[in-house]
Amino acid sequence: MSLLLDHLWIWIVLTFAVGICGRVWYMNDPKGRTLIIAVLAPILTLALGLSLYYGVDTDRKSITRMLNALIAAVEDDDLKAVLGMITERAVDVRMLAETGMRMVNISKAKYHHLEIEVNDAGPQPVAKVRFNAVFYWKNKTPIHGMSVEHPIAERMQFEIELVKTKDGAWLVSKCPPPERLNLL
Repeated sequence: MSLLLDHLWIWIVLTFAVGICGRVWYMNDPKGRTLIIAVLAPILTLALGLSLYYGVDTDRKSITRMLNALIAAVEDDDLKAVLGMITERAVDVRMLAETGMRMVNISKAKYHHLEIEVNDAGPQPVAKVRFNAVFYWKNKTPIHGMSVEHPIAERMQFEIELVKTKDGAWLVSKCPPPERLNLL
């Protein structure tokens, strides 16, 4: 069911399939009584798909929104907003964010290959999130008298853990050091 709620392309393909079936059914009806059904079925399928896709908020959608907000805060160099997306108990993650944002300025960040596994079994839902990210960064202050003039691109693979709060927000609870990937 989550597959139907999280991916709009499935509804578009299903609409085309229903439309083709309706056309074949109409062509095989000698009296043409199935025209209304052949025309309305794809329209209703697409309407149902759009209403489910945009009307139902899933964990994947809320986690994706949270990651987009986190990237926007990092690109805006907003330490307060970044710390607001990390649980109070994740002291090591908070310290890493504070130190990193003091040292470098990330001008652009993107993520892709997002994989989300949500575990609702415990008292608080937990999600393991894996993704690759590309960061374009520069030093804020020179290190050993050297500074970077042009942004450096880093590609990393993250595996973070998020917890869902009582108000439905997802916060970072664990973020082990990411694995560096080759740029090519």
